[in-house]
Parts: sequence; structure tokens; C-alpha cells
Amino acid sequence: MRIGHHQLRNRLIAAPMAGITDRPFRTLCYEMGAGLTVSEMMSSNPQVWESDKSRLRMVHIDEPGIRTVQIAGSVPEEMAAAGGLTWKAAPRLLISIWDARRKR
Repeated sequence: MRIGHHQLRNRLIAAPMAGITDRPFRTLCYEMGAGLTVSEMMSSNPQVWESDKSRLRMVHIDEPGIRTVQIAGSVPEEMAAAGGLTWKAAPRLLISIWDARRKR
């Protein structure tokens, strides 16, 4: 299976689950055969990036395989900064950005 220029080793994808898909869980899923692992939703708010919870949610360069991170926020500049921070941490990464602004 291909996503853009990323070739997955199979079609088994560990979907994001709030409170479950932290770094240890993603690593276990990859070791058990997942072709792609998806992180929990990460806030684009830079004030929470340094919390222990956020560090477990973030994708790290030493994680195996191709990883996907979800970024949620409502301030475009913060969302772009979070995407840049994440890309530096894990260059083999797919980024999904969610706009959390209220729709009118």
C-alpha cells in the first residue's frame, strides 16, 4: 500500500485512539506487524508541548517505520509551528491537521 511517496509494508494500520495510542503502544503495534501507526491528537498550543502527556503523544525520530501524527488547533500559525516541530522530530512522517475552529 502506498500513501503519497510512502510505501507501507502492509495494509495493517493502528488507528488513533484517545488515551491509548501513545509511544509505547505505537511501538508495540509496529513490532506486532502494523504497517502504519497513528498518534493521538496533539494540540497545536505550544504551552502544552512540554507536558509528559504531550511528549508521549508526539512522534519521535527513533520510532520504527512510517508514523502519522494528528495536530488539532484553531490558530494557523500555531498549527504550522507544531507541524514543523513534529517534522524535525520524525522526517518519515505523515501529518494530519485538524482545524478546530467553530464552523458558522
